[in-house]
Amino acid sequence: MKCTLILFGILMSMTINWTECLKLAEPCIPTVCKLPNCKCSTIESGSGIPTSKIPQIVLLTFDDATTGQTYGKFAEALFNRKNPDGCPITATHFLSHEYTDYTLVHDLWLKGHEIALHSVTHAPVQDYWLKINLTTFKAEFDDMRQIVMHFAGIPKSDIRGARLSFLQTSGNISFQGLKELGLVYDSSMPTIRYVDNPLWPYTLEYASHQDCMIEPCPTASFPNVWEVPMTMWLDEKNVSCSMVDACTNIPKQAEPLSKWIIKQFERHYNNSRAPSPVFMHAAWFLRSDEYFKAYKLFIDHLVRLPDVYLVTVNKAIEWVKNPKSLGVKKPFGECEVRKPTFDCSPRNCKLTGIDGNERWMSSCVKTCPDRYPWIHNPLGK
Repeated sequence: MKCTLILFGILMSMTINWTECLKLAEPCIPTVCKLPNCKCSTIESGSGIPTSKIPQIVLLTFDDATTGQTYGKFAEALFNRKNPDGCPITATHFLSHEYTDYTLVHDLWLKGHEIALHSVTHAPVQDYWLKINLTTFKAEFDDMRQIVMHFAGIPKSDIRGARLSFLQTSGNISFQGLKELGLVYDSSMPTIRYVDNPLWPYTLEYASHQDCMIEPCPTASFPNVWEVPMTMWLDEKNVSCSMVDACTNIPKQAEPLSKWIIKQFERHYNNSRAPSPVFMHAAWFLRSDEYFKAYKLFIDHLVRLPDVYLVTVNKAIEWVKNPKSLGVKKPFGECEVRKPTFDCSPRNCKLTGIDGNERWMSSCVKTCPDRYPWIHNPLGK
């Protein structure tokens, strides 16, 4: 251990880098690491269910702000569609604070979508996230959680996961922060090694076999923290991309573009049936009408398949922990019916942003905050 004690005169000050004191993750032994609370990083589901009987999970996720523009796209593409069990299809939204309309976040949550965390500031400097300390990291994500709880009326227990800004970890610091905040999962680590044989979600108690594409990756043991790998897509020139909107060599017309997206899905569907990722920023829809048409054609294709389920990241983890075959009527449990914790009365507040410029913020609370909510002041007091 490298924990150090520094003595200043008669005052003893403890300066400890806790991440240097963490237990190193050891190789994973499947007979020791068992579901529901532990899973090795493998291409097997761990369920014992034949691949043909495994529901193919599709994970639709969206990073950054939820705005009126993006909400309209969610409504058109996703609302009023059903999985084979009759439950609504749902997505996971990794929220950052700037420009988010919390009344729309509240509505997404009521419709069964998952609201997860992407930090308060989304600071556009890679080094900030690379060198962030534990205290600031926890503030970025806990303060974002408090903002969502307060201004969107979402229970703390329903905010379970995170995706790190720019997918940049600070190694063990990031995952120690997530663990201390009581979050269930992270989904920030891309993999190219497992494109053709996709990994299933796994826990970070033991050493991972996943390739580390954006260093530093965790090396310590983090029991009960799940990792949902970002299996990369390949564009038409075989260039890898972790987000749909990062793929550049792609068709520009809706029909061939939808077929290209389906090809990415089929790598999972025709293989291990590990959850198939469709990770993106919703702003991609605004770049071209053809992109959005292609996405809708892709969703049309998925909802016609009797063994494909579009569920949240948290639901996917719950299935891995307690797997059920396609022969079960409700392999993901009963359809969720959510009730608001309070009446969301939309209110638009004129505030001054951290940069000194005007910000309009829409939230569910009746009284506007005194200041613009931000890191270290999530309620805007």
